Amino acid sequence: MPTDATRSRNRTTDLLGILATRLTERDRWLLRMLHEHKVFTTAHVADLAFAGNTDTADHRLLILRRLDVLQKIRPLRPGGGSAPCHWLLNTAGAEVIAAERGLSLKELGWRRDRATAVMLSAKLGHLLGVNGFFTRLAARSEQGRLSEWWPEARCAATWKKFVQPDGYGRWNTSDRSLDFFLEYDNGTETLARVIAKIDSYMRLAQTTGISTPALFYFTSPRREANFRRGCPPVGLPILTASTRADLNEPADAIWARLGTDDRRPLADFANPIRHRQDSAGSPAPGLEPSAWTTRPRER
Repeated sequence: MPTDATRSRNRTTDLLGILATRLTERDRWLLRMLHEHKVFTTAHVADLAFAGNTDTADHRLLILRRLDVLQKIRPLRPGGGSAPCHWLLNTAGAEVIAAERGLSLKELGWRRDRATAVMLSAKLGHLLGVNGFFTRLAARSEQGRLSEWWPEARCAATWKKFVQPDGYGRWNTSDRSLDFFLEYDNGTETLARVIAKIDSYMRLAQTTGISTPALFYFTSPRREANFRRGCPPVGLPILTASTRADLNEPADAIWARLGTDDRRPLADFANPIRHRQDSAGSPAPGLEPSAWTTRPRER
């Protein structure tokens, strides 16, 4: 007579067999991205995988929810009303990722309660801001291409000895490339603490001999101005920008290096590809390839 464990394994095998016939390569890539970046809104997914079309994204996301690979949560806003739909990996989706890697869920390190807990985290707004920054970059294909995106956890595994950025990215144009660290500021830290991060980036550059630019993006123009006033010019490329009514896209001419007031697009700070230095460090041993680098051609 089959044991409970055997029945559970059989159900999982049957489910994976069904999903193998229903999930596209883009679907599976989206599951990997959610496993790595934790939570997306519908707008994030639209920018990432559906050329900005939220209707098409919402239609596919609802199908993935019915397949039980994603879970949908629409939290209440603090001032009343509902926030946008938030999408998280569900157990079946985690089973797909584990199967791809030849692991059990336990070996994958995924638990549904932990995945869902991000919705109650005080850092949710910050995480959504970081993810929104990168997904908007991903959507700006006419200005350049986001060719790499690492989340905070991957950055910490690689550079925690020196810095813990909110993300690492690589922005390419046809002939230029920019590696960068992102510090996304939504006002939850003291300004003195944010300014102190520059010293950590300076130590990393001095140790590695590679000056990877650090991008400080502020949700308040006034806070950005105060940050710039509090920072003396340094040898490391430190670029700042903030949310503005006229230019809100991270690829646009909103970036100014410390010591100058000239606002320029992100691509202007890139180096010719033939001269581009690799970023300061390399992935920590044992890390899987980032989900971003496994994106399918159908995107």
